[in-house]
This record gives sequence, structure tokens and C-alpha cells, in this order.
Amino acid sequence: MTITSVEASTFLADTIILIRDKLKTNISSVSDRVYTSYPKKGVIYPMISVVDRGSLQSGRLGMASEGTVITMDVEIRIWAKSTKGRDEITQEVYDYLRTNQLDATTGLSESGLHDFTLMSTVNIDEIGTAGIKSKVCEYRFLILCS
Repeated sequence: MTITSVEASTFLADTIILIRDKLKTNISSVSDRVYTSYPKKGVIYPMISVVDRGSLQSGRLGMASEGTVITMDVEIRIWAKSTKGRDEITQEVYDYLRTNQLDATTGLSESGLHDFTLMSTVNIDEIGTAGIKSKVCEYRFLILCS
């Protein structure tokens, strides 16, 4: 299923699938290993997971309007076997999202995701040199549901 724009009635799933598909296509170091859930078994690293971290109706689109403004937080977590690999992919993801907001045909805004913001990044590493290294990045988008 290919999502090209975020629809009001399906904005939760549309947002996660849209970002997953854009990262699959544009982050070459993970190939097609971008998932919408956390890994469980048989994982090949590096990989990326994209999950919903919550949303909030932050406003309405005017008096007597059923349209709303939604802010949605999305967690993009980079998983790798090395700190260097994790950080390089994290930078690649951030650069892609930052520089592909306004393209008239494939940009995030054109797809319905506005006001891209990086909210936080946190390192979560397993103990030892063989432990998996991950970085949790929380991004926020504004979605107009009209």
C-alpha cells in the first residue's frame, strides 16, 4: 500500500506509513529495513523503526469548522551495531527530512505533514562492544484535518 498524502480520516496510519516508505526509498544504508514496529527476532542491522508517539488536537480551523489542527509526534529509531553507524544514519535521516519538506511533488508538506521539528534525540545502547546501539529521535509534524 503506497501512501502519497495524509488524509484526515486515516492520519495516524498514513503518517507512519508515509514516513516509513520515504525512508525506505531514500536512506540507502538500511535498504528496505524500515519497519513500523520494534524488532523482535531475525533482525539484520542497521535498521530503522518508525512508530507513533502520540498526537494532540492543538486547535480548530476556524469558528463553526469541523477542521482541526493536529500535532503528531513520530519516533524514528535507528538501530546499528556501531555507534558510528548509528550516528551516520541518524544524520542521514535528519538531513533527508529537513531538506525534503517543500518539494512541490514529493515533499512532506505536499503530502500533508507540515512544520517539521526535531524534538529530541536519546542514545540507548546495550552493554558491551557487541551490544546493539540505537538512537531514539522524536519528530513533530503538524497535520491539517479538514
